[in-house]
Amino acid sequence: MRRALAGVLDFVVGDDVWTALAVVLAVAATVVVARAGLDAWWLLPVAVPLAVLSSVRRASASGASW
Repeated sequence: MRRALAGVLDFVVGDDVWTALAVVLAVAATVVVARAGLDAWWLLPVAVPLAVLSSVRRASASGASW
Protein backbone atom coordinates (compact mmCIF):
# COMPACT_ATOMS: atom_id res chain seq x y z
CA MET A 1 0.00 0.00 0.00
CA ARG A 2 2.79 2.40 0.91
CA ARG A 3 4.58 1.78 -2.41
CA ALA A 4 1.35 2.38 -4.33
CA LEU A 5 0.79 5.71 -2.57
CA ALA A 6 4.40 6.70 -3.19
CA GLY A 7 3.95 5.86 -6.87
CA VAL A 8 0.80 7.95 -7.14
CA LEU A 9 2.48 10.85 -5.35
CA ASP A 10 5.49 10.61 -7.66
CA PHE A 11 3.20 10.56 -10.70
CA VAL A 12 1.13 13.55 -9.58
CA VAL A 13 3.94 15.71 -8.20
CA GLY A 14 6.72 14.57 -10.50
CA ASP A 15 9.92 16.56 -10.23
CA ASP A 16 8.50 19.93 -9.24
CA VAL A 17 6.47 20.26 -6.07
CA TRP A 18 5.86 23.97 -6.70
CA THR A 19 4.19 23.36 -10.06
CA ALA A 20 1.96 20.67 -8.56
CA LEU A 21 1.05 23.02 -5.71
CA ALA A 22 0.29 25.84 -8.14
CA VAL A 23 -2.05 23.59 -10.14
CA VAL A 24 -3.83 22.44 -6.97
CA LEU A 25 -4.26 26.06 -5.89
CA ALA A 26 -5.55 26.98 -9.35
CA VAL A 27 -8.14 24.19 -9.19
CA ALA A 28 -9.18 25.33 -5.70
CA ALA A 29 -9.45 28.94 -6.88
CA THR A 30 -11.58 27.80 -9.81
CA VAL A 31 -13.94 26.02 -7.43
CA VAL A 32 -14.21 29.08 -5.19
CA VAL A 33 -14.87 31.42 -8.11
CA ALA A 34 -17.44 29.07 -9.64
CA ARG A 35 -19.27 28.62 -6.33
CA ALA A 36 -19.40 32.39 -5.99
CA GLY A 37 -21.49 32.40 -9.15
CA LEU A 38 -18.85 33.91 -11.42
CA ASP A 39 -17.42 32.57 -14.67
CA ALA A 40 -14.39 30.44 -13.80
CA TRP A 41 -13.72 28.69 -17.13
CA TRP A 42 -10.73 30.94 -17.91
CA LEU A 43 -8.82 30.43 -14.66
CA LEU A 44 -7.17 27.06 -15.32
CA PRO A 45 -6.16 27.79 -18.95
CA VAL A 46 -4.34 30.88 -17.63
CA ALA A 47 -2.89 29.45 -14.41
CA VAL A 48 -1.48 26.15 -15.67
CA PRO A 49 0.73 27.58 -18.44
CA LEU A 50 1.97 30.23 -15.99
CA ALA A 51 2.88 27.48 -13.51
CA VAL A 52 4.73 25.54 -16.21
CA LEU A 53 6.54 28.68 -17.39
CA SER A 54 7.61 29.36 -13.82
CA SER A 55 8.90 25.80 -13.53
CA VAL A 56 10.90 26.10 -16.73
CA ARG A 57 12.41 29.40 -15.61
CA ARG A 58 13.42 27.92 -12.25
CA ALA A 59 15.00 24.93 -13.98
CA SER A 60 16.87 27.19 -16.41
CA ALA A 61 18.11 29.45 -13.64
CA SER A 62 19.42 26.52 -11.61
CA GLY A 63 21.29 25.11 -14.61
CA ALA A 64 19.46 21.80 -14.41
CA SER A 65 20.27 19.37 -17.18
CA TRP A 66 17.72 16.88 -18.42
